[in-house]
Amino acid sequence: MTTMDNPADIIAILKDIERRSQQRIAGLSQQDNMEGAWTAIGFRLDNLHLLIPLGQSREVFPLPQQITPVPKSQPWVVGMTSLRGDLLPLIDLNLFLQGNSSPTDKRKRVIVLNHPEFFTGLIVDEVFGLKHFQRQPEPADARQHMHLKPYLQGRLYQQETYWHVFSLLKLAEDPRFLNAAA
Repeated sequence: MTTMDNPADIIAILKDIERRSQQRIAGLSQQDNMEGAWTAIGFRLDNLHLLIPLGQSREVFPLPQQITPVPKSQPWVVGMTSLRGDLLPLIDLNLFLQGNSSPTDKRKRVIVLNHPEFFTGLIVDEVFGLKHFQRQPEPADARQHMHLKPYLQGRLYQQETYWHVFSLLKLAEDPRFLNAAA
């Protein structure tokens, strides 16, 4: 091991650490840009694992405790909440898609739709965070999940789990979703 008696030795070691760090960062950014690499937000509805492309979500946050019901709305419209001073409608995505709502627990999250015309929060059972894949999604196989077929864009297989790519943009174009009044 090098002794640290001489300030020039310390500076040389620090420069070497900086050089190696920059090389590592350059290698990571090249790896991130590999053709076929894909990143999305993973979430769960019941036992179904889904992905949304990063650009389709503004943010994710825990289910708020303060939710105001909306009278004369569809059952899947849970209510309104305030998000930094803006009113955010909350939709139970599981109830909308499958007709049943999952029990409320601490893992539930709200995914805010990133759409120029909609400021809407979708309640999901759990969010797994960013999921990284080394290839692009393959075509969707919606035979098992016919209720999701209009929204599925593909699927990926990782760690013994099929992840279905769910399009929030297709959801936002669905006339049934747009008609929240009962």
